[in-house]
Amino acid sequence: MNQIKISVIIPVYNVEKYIRQCVDSVLEQNISSMEVILVDDGSPDNCPQICDSYAALDARVKVVHKENGGVSKARNTGIKESAGEWLYFVDSDDWLVENSLKSLIETGDREKADVVFTDCYEQFDNGEHRRLKLFSNSFSTNDKTVINQVQESILCHKRSPYFSPNADSAYPAPWSKLIRASLVKENNIEFDPTVLGVYDDGLFTLEVLEQAAKIVYAGNCTYNYRILSSSIVHTFKKDMIERFEKNCFAIDRFEERNHKEQSFKFAEYARRVAYYSSMMSSYYFHQKNDQSFYNASKDIINATKRSPWKEAIQNARYDDLEMKHQYTLFCMRHGLIYGLKIYASAKRILKKH
Repeated sequence: MNQIKISVIIPVYNVEKYIRQCVDSVLEQNISSMEVILVDDGSPDNCPQICDSYAALDARVKVVHKENGGVSKARNTGIKESAGEWLYFVDSDDWLVENSLKSLIETGDREKADVVFTDCYEQFDNGEHRRLKLFSNSFSTNDKTVINQVQESILCHKRSPYFSPNADSAYPAPWSKLIRASLVKENNIEFDPTVLGVYDDGLFTLEVLEQAAKIVYAGNCTYNYRILSSSIVHTFKKDMIERFEKNCFAIDRFEERNHKEQSFKFAEYARRVAYYSSMMSSYYFHQKNDQSFYNASKDIINATKRSPWKEAIQNARYDDLEMKHQYTLFCMRHGLIYGLKIYASAKRILKKH
């Protein structure tokens, strides 16, 4: 039997509206030596039956049904079930660019790379879209200093050695890279389920880049990323602070375990400020948060006095932050809570328009 070239891993949960577009876009890629692993994470809708129908029609499709455990566990299940030379992760509400995987694989094979980065199109609810270019130019490198800089850019995109102003925070996403399977399996790299779906992809990417000997970016564009208002980063959740803090502590453990340099810590401080900034509109001053302004203000002040936020607010560098997050950092350092509320209100108004 020929070696399977690529394992495409798709965790599936409650996406009946989108799953067919996703799976069809993968199966229509011009690759014969491919397996598609659909991990049904206890989905409550008709997704389990839809997945089984694909497996009945196409021998390349493998379905795994499991109890609901979250996207991290679902992706880990897919890794364990995979047999391909390359791994590629797809979210079940997204879809691939036509015949794009083959060129991505060819780039990885030609360069003998461990990781191949790929661009995407951001697809918005209102029908608009834009090309997201991860890096300013193509590169192929085994220079560990450069790889470490790319690793830091996972946390703070301004740290990128090939800075692209519209890269935003897409680097952590598992679908933004093709990964050599042996690198993941031989180093026992997994998605961390303890961080409850918040930045588990970033932690995974940090681990992958820590072990990678060579990384490549050739400007391929493989992915259509559907940005939904129901995403975890766009909806109000009462345990949001705890979720973010868990992933911060997990990155602290990664840093200590791998003896990262101080520049890594500064990149992480910048990420924490950016996350805390986003929580002004998605948590503290969200319309569904029934706290009074007084209680929200007290919570903000208390949080800035404890880890992991205290160290970040004290040590983050303005130059590492986008202007909106520079504003938030200034307000937090000087206790300007009304300034933070104004930011949250302005962000909400801009989002509506």
